[in-house]
Amino acid sequence: MKLILNLFTATLASLFVAGSAQATMVAGWDFSQYFGAGFLTTDGATFSNTLNANYSDFDPTFNAGAESAAFGILLMDGSFGSTNVAAGSGSEEVIPFTGSLSNNLDAPVLNPFDSHTILASEGQVFTSLLSLGANQAASIVFQADLSSTGLQGDAWELSFAGRTLSGTSDVGVEVAFDGGSFATLVNQSLTTTDTLFTVDLGSTAATTVQIRMAFDPQGIDFPLIDNVAVSAANIVPEPGTGLLVTTGLLGLAAMGRRRS
Repeated sequence: MKLILNLFTATLASLFVAGSAQATMVAGWDFSQYFGAGFLTTDGATFSNTLNANYSDFDPTFNAGAESAAFGILLMDGSFGSTNVAAGSGSEEVIPFTGSLSNNLDAPVLNPFDSHTILASEGQVFTSLLSLGANQAASIVFQADLSSTGLQGDAWELSFAGRTLSGTSDVGVEVAFDGGSFATLVNQSLTTTDTLFTVDLGSTAATTVQIRMAFDPQGIDFPLIDNVAVSAANIVPEPGTGLLVTTGLLGLAAMGRRRS
């Protein structure tokens, strides 16, 4: 009984301290899943206007690969005010572009973005050096999701690498928590220089966060983003989960006292 109680206590403590010392990347995308430039397909056969995360600190195998999909998704299917991109039509507003950006490769995750050997071993079909860009006005939404963990985050942050093919272009960033209303945060000005951008999303305790990024390219000033990471700190059990675990601890303690 003492061993069980100690293990249970240690588990609870680990939940409460997870992410408290530093930011934890809930979900990340390096867009390497796509077949190639211009193709919104991850298997070479079917097209899709959503894309699962392929990095997460919650992924138990090297923090990258298929199991990261549970913690994030890119939406450009009309959800949360995103543009409903007609994937495979040949006139998509948002498409992969050739070449990976070099900034934010070492976002808070065990392995850096573009860890293609790990991704391939996890079953990712393609491992291409790609970024994501807009050739027309469009909005996309990145959602990070802790619901499968029983945890909620705080002190949320977005980081990404960005540049343009030519000239400058602004990217608007909005945020919503747990599917609520979006709040406008900032316009980031991209130039032809590969640059790291970080955006403080707020300190709202939440299980999910939605980040809407709006692109408005002018001419050939196509904005490109890469190595997108959604992170949180102060990750703790949701109130109901914390109460349940605490109740269990008290019950085990009571049993231990009766047996002694």
